This record gives sequence, structure tokens and C-alpha cells, in this order.
Amino acid sequence: MNKKPVLSFLLLLWLISPLVIRAGDTSILIKGRSEGYSGDTIVFLSYSNMVSFSETEMGRCAVDDSGFFECRIPLAETRLIFTYLGVYNCHIYAQPGMIYNIQLPRKREQSLQDLVNPYFEETSVHLSVKVEGNMQEGPVPHPAKELNFTIRAFNDSFYPYYYKFVINAYGKKVDRKELSKAEEEIRSPFDSLKGSFLKAYINYRLGLLNHYGSQVSNQRIIQESFLGQPILHQNPAYMELFNQVFKDYFIAFSEEHPGRKLPSVINYKKDYSMLNEILARDASLENDSLRELVLLKGFYDGFYDGKNIPSSMIQLLDSVSYHSSIEIHKQAVKDIMLEITKLLPGYQPPDFALYKSDSVLVRLSDFQGGYVYLNFCNSFSYYCVREYEYMRILQERLKEKISIITILVDDNFENMKDLVESNNYPWTFLHFSNQPEVVDGYDIRAYPSYFLIGPEGKLILSPAPSPTENFESTFLRIYSNQEP
Repeated sequence: MNKKPVLSFLLLLWLISPLVIRAGDTSILIKGRSEGYSGDTIVFLSYSNMVSFSETEMGRCAVDDSGFFECRIPLAETRLIFTYLGVYNCHIYAQPGMIYNIQLPRKREQSLQDLVNPYFEETSVHLSVKVEGNMQEGPVPHPAKELNFTIRAFNDSFYPYYYKFVINAYGKKVDRKELSKAEEEIRSPFDSLKGSFLKAYINYRLGLLNHYGSQVSNQRIIQESFLGQPILHQNPAYMELFNQVFKDYFIAFSEEHPGRKLPSVINYKKDYSMLNEILARDASLENDSLRELVLLKGFYDGFYDGKNIPSSMIQLLDSVSYHSSIEIHKQAVKDIMLEITKLLPGYQPPDFALYKSDSVLVRLSDFQGGYVYLNFCNSFSYYCVREYEYMRILQERLKEKISIITILVDDNFENMKDLVESNNYPWTFLHFSNQPEVVDGYDIRAYPSYFLIGPEGKLILSPAPSPTENFESTFLRIYSNQEP
């Protein structure tokens, strides 16, 4: 009997099966059973960087009729993994190779008020997990020493002290001896535990407590916690302390060293090499990699602080990507550039694929080649309802020159259908429900909100005037200037 075809077939199965356990596998397996989520799809995410906190999909899985789900996720290092489930943001700390059985909270969907509220935040839930195996053929940690268990236990001990010495004592003088004693009480139960991620997590959480509770200076924190230490891009405790210590760093540096004329180098000369050289003279930023991360953070903060020229921040960010050899920094540049430019005039806004009242799927890209007046509204806003009648007039006057699209952020699809049919509105209405993230994508904070998009698919006015704010005359001026 020829065994080669059989062996080849088995090898093929080994290669293509997503759930085969392989020695040294740098991935994890997450599974569980929760009948309340039957028929849903669970999407697992992580942060591609913790400067802008841009999210990246790690994996997804369907929940079957019995509530069972299983998802294999590539994972080369320990990192935070999370998923949005209705009103919850559920997370675990995942280590390469582990097989996790997780328990999901009882299902509770967001209400319409939650969906349209730009300040709504999901309730954070650190999921209970059981490690059922190790795909790297290594040991399975004892439940009391498993990373998620120990971090939860540490946080339960840490946060009461954090609230006592930082939140509740804000503006008051803290007894440093009492704080040092508290730090020892928090740390001591975990001294015997191993694991570099856990130890760093504890050290940087306590660094945050010292920074705020003892009013330890930024310079001292940098010296004690960051100089000569590895950069832990995927450790939330490290990055939280980093983001606090280096917040608005360019402003603080300029105040401390006015003679170095940092604002001029940043905003007018836009010279990355000169800026890098100036910061390198500071002993706390001698390390090239740390300095590069500080520059990334500085450009990100500088874009929003109102003290720097946004176009300069964009140009210098691009320089980081050109000069960097650190892949996560290059990715951070892409993430930040996407975030800060997506709603800027001259840049392409987020595309979407939403349904009309007749259930036809419509994409923004379908309108490329013509002007689009895009607006976000809902049927229970007085201002939206009032503006609809003005948009009816605009549609009649400008229908040969521009397409009007209203994205309705409303209770359900049928409400939109009834609204359009009963009022015979003659422009395109789309419902947000199959892509609710479109609201965040356009940073909608009030209803109605308006945008003007040009024939090349790029924003011209962001925000644009409403119909009652002379949009017609503004648009006709732009239109006439663009005509050959």
C-alpha cells in the first residue's frame, strides 16, 4: 500500500485546520458557552498602540445555536484582548499558547440612547477564565497563579489605596510614610509570583500611585521607571504611566528650556532631525527608542492641544515613520494619521455601507465623481425635523449638482421607512444600525451634523453649514470655482 498519499493528506489537514495544537504555537484558543449569545459573532480586539489606543481585530468567531464558540487568535506576546458585547467591554490578559475557557456576562444590548450618546462608555468587565491547556506543551498555571487571577487580585488591593491617596486626597498633602506603608501592603502578597508581565504591571501601577499620591515629579519618575528599562508597548500599566508622565511634553519642555526654541523647530522649521537632536540633549531621553515614543506621543498630543499647527504635526509624524526601525511605532504612525486626518478637509472620510428604506445597500464610494452633502440626524430631534423641510428645498434646487444623504441614527429601521414614506422625502436616507460605528467614525457629537464631500471623495467642508446657515450659497461658490 502506498502511504505517501495518506501522509500528504494528513499533512494537509494539519496545515489547514485552525484548531490543531502545535508545539511552540504562538497563538491562543478562546472558547466558551453562553446561550444568550446564540447566533451572534464575537469579535476579539486589541490595541495596535496605546498612544492613540487604536483598535485592531485579532480574531472572530460565530456562536452556534447551543451558545458554544471557539476562536483561534495569533499571539506572539502577552497582551490585553477585549471584545464589545452590548453595554460591556469584556477583557482578559492572554499569554501565547494558552487555551482559555471564558465566561461571558449575561447579554444586555445598548439602548438607542447609549448608541447616540457620544460620551457613553461600556462597563469594563475582567472576564473569569479557566486555562484548559497549553499549545506550546508548557505547564498550565495553577488557578491561583494564573495571570488574569493575579491581576484581578492585585487590582482589588490596589484601587482602594489609589482612590484614598489620589482621587479622594486630590489637592491635599499626603503622608508619604503612610503611602510607603500602603505600597508595601499592596506589593507583598505578590512578591513570590513569577512572570515579567505581572511584575512590570505591578511596578508601573505603583509608579502611578507614587506619581500622583506622593506628587513625585515627572523627571524623577522618568529616571526611576523609564531610563534603562525596556519599553513595554503592550503592558497597560506601563503605557498608562508613560502617557501621564509625557502628556503635553513639548509644552513642558519649552517652558523648562525656552532658549532651545522648540515651538519654532516644530511648527515652522518642521525639522525632525533638529527636534530629535534637541531632545537627545536631555539626559532623560538619551535612549533612542524611548525618545522616539515620546516624539510620537508629543505629535499626537500636539495635534489637539491648540498650541501647534496641525499640518506641522502631520508632517513630523510622517518623519517618524521614515526614520523608525520599530514596527509598532510605524504602525502607530499609520493609526494616528488615520485618526487625525479622517475628518480634515482634503482627506478621505470613512466609507460606509448602509441600507436605504427599500433595503438596498448603499456605500459612500458609490457617489464618487459628484458632490455629496452628508448629514447625520434622528427623527426625535426638533432641529433635524425642522431642517428636513429646508433640505427638501435644497434637493429641488441643487439636484443636478449634488447628492444629499441623511444617515438616520434612530430607534429602528422601520421608523426610517415610515418617516421617508409618510413625508415623501426625495433624497437618500440610510439607517445606521448595521454599521453603528459610523457615528464614532464621523465623531458625531450633536444632531444634526453636516459634511461636504467633493467629486474625488475627499472632504471639502468638515463640518459644513446647515441648510439654514447658507449652505446653498457656500456650496454654489465652491461649485462655480471648481467648474472648468
